[in-house]
Amino acid sequence: MTRFKLNNRHTWAWLVNLALIVLTIIISVAGYKAYQRLDNMVSELQQNAEQNYNLLILKDVSFFVNEMETQIDAYRNNPKSDYIRNFNASLDNSQYLIDSLKTNYFERDEMIQLCDSLSDLIKERAKVQTKLTAINSDLLENTLEDLTQKIERMPQLLAEADTITPEKIGFFKKTGRIVTNALKKKENRIKADTTVALTQSEKLQTEIMSELAKAKEESMEKGSDLRFQLSTLEKESQVFQNKIIDVINTIESRELEEGRDHVKGIQDLASDTNREVVIFSALSSALLLITLISQLNYVGRNRKHQALLREAKKNAEELAEAKEKFLANMSHEIRTPMNAISGFTSQLLKNAQPGEQKEQLQIIKSSSDHLLHLLNDILDFSKLHANKVKLKQEAFDLKLLLNDTMRIFEEMADEKGLKLKTSFDGIPNFVLGDEHRLRQIILNLLHNAIKFTEKGYVELSASVQFNSGDQVSLRIAVKDSGVGIPKDKQVKIFEEFEQATVADEAKGTGLGLAISAMLVKLHEGEFLIESEPGKGTEMILILPFTLGERLKEDVKEKDENLIHLSGISVLVADDEPFNLKLLETIFKSHDIKLVQTKDGTEALAALQSQVFDIAILDVKMPGLSGLEVVKKVREGKGKNHRIPMIALTATVSEQEMKESLASGFDRILRKPFDENALLEMIRVETMKTKMKKSPAAEIVTEVAKFDLSGLSEMGDDDFVKEMVDIFKSSSARSIENLKKAIQLKIRESLKNEAHKMLPPARHLSATDLVKALEALQAKADKETFDELSIRIAEIETIYNGITAALKG
Repeated sequence: MTRFKLNNRHTWAWLVNLALIVLTIIISVAGYKAYQRLDNMVSELQQNAEQNYNLLILKDVSFFVNEMETQIDAYRNNPKSDYIRNFNASLDNSQYLIDSLKTNYFERDEMIQLCDSLSDLIKERAKVQTKLTAINSDLLENTLEDLTQKIERMPQLLAEADTITPEKIGFFKKTGRIVTNALKKKENRIKADTTVALTQSEKLQTEIMSELAKAKEESMEKGSDLRFQLSTLEKESQVFQNKIIDVINTIESRELEEGRDHVKGIQDLASDTNREVVIFSALSSALLLITLISQLNYVGRNRKHQALLREAKKNAEELAEAKEKFLANMSHEIRTPMNAISGFTSQLLKNAQPGEQKEQLQIIKSSSDHLLHLLNDILDFSKLHANKVKLKQEAFDLKLLLNDTMRIFEEMADEKGLKLKTSFDGIPNFVLGDEHRLRQIILNLLHNAIKFTEKGYVELSASVQFNSGDQVSLRIAVKDSGVGIPKDKQVKIFEEFEQATVADEAKGTGLGLAISAMLVKLHEGEFLIESEPGKGTEMILILPFTLGERLKEDVKEKDENLIHLSGISVLVADDEPFNLKLLETIFKSHDIKLVQTKDGTEALAALQSQVFDIAILDVKMPGLSGLEVVKKVREGKGKNHRIPMIALTATVSEQEMKESLASGFDRILRKPFDENALLEMIRVETMKTKMKKSPAAEIVTEVAKFDLSGLSEMGDDDFVKEMVDIFKSSSARSIENLKKAIQLKIRESLKNEAHKMLPPARHLSATDLVKALEALQAKADKETFDELSIRIAEIETIYNGITAALKG
């Protein structure tokens, strides 16, 4: 039944998805068709707008045709040149508009022919109107010209008479001008006012009238012919006018008819588009509804999945918490004996004479240190998976690392009769990188090679594969003559808790190569394998490094063993007798008063009854834990409630570390601890207490050694005061920056701030402060941040002592 429901649900899911796909395709097609129709509608509207524009052009053509008529009539009544210019301009405008109309009628031959006809008719009518104007002008000019010629001849004729005088001649000229002006105004009147002799006037009048009568008769004969031509041309002009009107009306009717067709097409197109939009909207609504149903279904299933995920997360967190507790307990149990092994080995190395025994002790110390690192790797295995492990960049001796790593397996190889070979051709002496991580990779490879090789040899080789400037790519290979690895198993061996064969499971956990592969990836390198069953295996590493130089402080590595404590009382509380014995051995060479207790109850009693300078308490003890003891002491306000207290713990949990500091501990020291780190921590913490209790004179003698004489030689008192002020302000800022650098874990800032503080300290000849700053600058890239914080506390203590002495 469950399987049927599951299949049914899957079927519905497939149907819904299929419906969504089909609807999406249909909606896309419908939307595209609607878009096409809308585009066609816009095109039709644009075309209809062009037709309306054509009608406007036709109206303008009609206007200019009428304007031509108006201008020619005006010229016939008053022959001014402006009217002729306006006439010609109207003709040109009409032709230009007709050409524009022909452009709009592209590929419409019928309409183009109508436009050509209209253009020709207008031109012909313009010719007729021009001829009419010319005939009217000729009629008037001929009459005036004949009269003028005869009048101008009158003085000559009268001169032939006997009694003619100059005044009479002027009279005839005057009379001729008057007649000429009268005829031009189409008036046949003669205005003259003369006072000549009667006989001569009568004779002159007779001559004039006779000539006028002849001119009138001739003019009437010529005017009759011109009026006939004028009548003919006016009729012809009217015919052209009517044709022009007919052509314009034809074009307008065609435009209006096509406009109606376009409007009808647009209406039909709008109707179709509306139908398409309705279909598109309906399909979109259906798609939206199905999508909504699908989303609601998805949300419901998602909530169920989230509930399952929350439950799985809770289980994973509980498992991780249980794993963390298990690892913390395991770490505590392993670190406690490791502390004794590492500590006593260090004590034996102090007094061991050079030779085979010292070399064996050094191997034990190196192996124990590496075992501690491996323990940390197992605890931080989840960080490796998440790529949260950071590689250090420190200068180290590459050849020394390879040789020391090989020496660790000499005894193991001798027991199996194997020959160990090394070949380090042309490799650099010092490189920058993570020495421990490289050692860890090579140790894993060598251990596997010796473990799976029964006879023959194991060879460790190193060479430079690529070199560019200060960048170098190293080829490090481990080759053996062992059983070899089949091709189908070569990938499997790099998986966690995997072995090449079932028989190999008895020889290890299968974790070493997995960790090595992850570390090689962290180096951004390559891990290659060449192997053949029965002929051996070669594991090849290609790793990039930066060339480095040997630090000057390396040759003085043992100088820190000169730390000596004296005149202080120390309480030590630990339930492990090995740790008590180790601490007793460490403090044996120091002039201190040591009190040892085996549990928290004894430690609390001692702290309530005696005065100590410092207390070192194990966090986990029977009875009262170290956390409970420090809380009671701090809250009790007794004799030791302000003394520095150091937590000695084997835990690696950050939460437990925070709880230790919150309970009242001043410092935390992890097991196994370094002797020098412990002594330095005690020295700095007790120095702080002494600073608070001692007067200024003791501070100057103990921790605040300085000398202002050098500054006095360089300048006056004001100069010395100014330099001291600069030292105080700049050093105070630098100390604060050092503390921030520790919090942010920025090593480069530690070196920079120490470098800034050195010149002012040297000017004051503050030798202790200069030594402390130089040590911080040298160790900034090598020590842990806990160890570096101790150095910064020492610097601050010395600085406070100097400033207090300067005030005194």
